[in-house]
Amino acid sequence: MLNRQQSKKQPKVKTAPAVLPDFRKPMTPFNFYIAYWKDIESDPTWRSLKDIQASKPAVCISTGWLVKKDKENHVLMSDFNFGKDGEIGDGGSSTVIPSANVLKLIQVKI
Repeated sequence: MLNRQQSKKQPKVKTAPAVLPDFRKPMTPFNFYIAYWKDIESDPTWRSLKDIQASKPAVCISTGWLVKKDKENHVLMSDFNFGKDGEIGDGGSSTVIPSANVLKLIQVKI
């Protein structure tokens, strides 16, 4: 009969280390950025007219690969997965910012 300590022992399972693909390869057409941008600010509470008149837009920061930039929009994508061919499978955590709202872009070398 096994005592408590012996019955809790689990055999060690050896797992092969995961082979991670190089994230830079499929992202070579895009650069990684920190984007400062302004957004709408609203407040549903009762406030004085003076306080309301002093309101300003919110300043936001988003990060990711700049996958599209044109006169109308800047599109950042923070996450992606790999297809079987090592290329981009799907993207996630995307943010579309009207170009007029972008305050500053800082490219981050990775």
